[in-house]
Amino acid sequence: MNRDINLLAEARLLGNIIKQPEVWFEVAPDFRAELFSDPAYRAIAEIIIDLTTGGQRPSSVKIYNEMFKRNVGLTVDDLLEVVSAHVTVSETKSLLAELEDLWKRRTVYQTLLAALNELKNEDKPTDELIAFAQQKMIEAFNQTGRSELKSMQDVCEALFLRQEAIQRGELLPVYPLNLTGLQSLLGGYETGSLNIIAARPSMGKTAFLLSECLGWAQRGLPGIIFSLEQEDVQIGQRNIANLEGIPVSYLRGRLDEKQLDKFYSGLSRLRELPIKISDKRGLTVDQICSIARVEKMRNPDLKWVAVDYATAIAFDPRQSRYLAVGDAALKLRNLAEEIGVFVVLLSQLSRAVEARNDKRPTMADLRESGNLEEFADTIVFLYREGYYRPGFLDCPEGDWITEIEVAKNRQGGNAGKRTLALFEQPTMRWLNCPSDLAEKYMKKVKRNG
Repeated sequence: MNRDINLLAEARLLGNIIKQPEVWFEVAPDFRAELFSDPAYRAIAEIIIDLTTGGQRPSSVKIYNEMFKRNVGLTVDDLLEVVSAHVTVSETKSLLAELEDLWKRRTVYQTLLAALNELKNEDKPTDELIAFAQQKMIEAFNQTGRSELKSMQDVCEALFLRQEAIQRGELLPVYPLNLTGLQSLLGGYETGSLNIIAARPSMGKTAFLLSECLGWAQRGLPGIIFSLEQEDVQIGQRNIANLEGIPVSYLRGRLDEKQLDKFYSGLSRLRELPIKISDKRGLTVDQICSIARVEKMRNPDLKWVAVDYATAIAFDPRQSRYLAVGDAALKLRNLAEEIGVFVVLLSQLSRAVEARNDKRPTMADLRESGNLEEFADTIVFLYREGYYRPGFLDCPEGDWITEIEVAKNRQGGNAGKRTLALFEQPTMRWLNCPSDLAEKYMKKVKRNG
């Protein structure tokens, strides 16, 4: 047997499972660690089995973390080589079958070798040695191709272990939002969730996202911003404006001494925040997921991934936009669970909003942009009356008031409920809406609604 070819098959199977975790369910019944001849690969296989038995997806990040805990002699680069060895998903089953065949061959060889060694023991009868060899062969091949359904005993055992972990304080964390009104409605973002913020252009959704990202980073939660529309410097300008209260327009020209001091102060604060930015345009969802997986391996404390925005993701032109957007949402949701982060995805709403008298978004406006609703854990709509009726409250702040509607909250309810916030446009800040201004707004909107 050619050992190099054998190891390549082992690496390819592991690479397929790690790169495309959904194929695990196709091979899980017959997947066994002993199929792998290489000790390091066998250790990875054992980790995959342990993770999936515990209800987790076999992601590269989780596997690497377990490798580190178990002192498996592989580096991040070694694991990335395994991942890069993957081939087409359709070959996964054939790779498993190839490894099973190779395992049978090894078993025959090792069993016969053991029998030959036993034959050297002249004290044992020949018939006993033959029986020994036969029994070993039967024991080995009885394991081949086994396929098991999980009994209720297995399920109860998994439930017991899960609850025990919760009792020890290992419950999946929920991360709060900056705006107190929205936090009270949503309850925060959960690890493993996909969260969509949707609005028409000029509602401030990018500023909303950046404001929340700053809040998470200031709490010490590392994350990645995928900016598919704006450059990194533009993102930096918005963040400094937010942190220091400098109008963004000022940052496009010479600053006076006071504003320059604020600018330098903002730089000092911003450079310390655990945020990484990708401003490469034209990324596919697979590229986004790949970058996030690698970063999670490098920084196990990564907690969130933000993508601005859904329809700016590069899609296969042969696929319908509706299905492509939904496919991207599903992959991002799977990524969230796979690497233990929460994902926030911005989405543009349909132009159909502009043709209605009441321009508040509805779920139908989101559906026309792709089947995002199906895969999202939370969906939030942003709407500003002052965008359509400037000056309607006879004060500049009136145009900043934004209705934030919870359109979907898979775990916490409150669908259809709204809260108010202020989008301070010059500085790109999002603030809690003062109660007196909120009361004035509600009376005016109710009278004209």
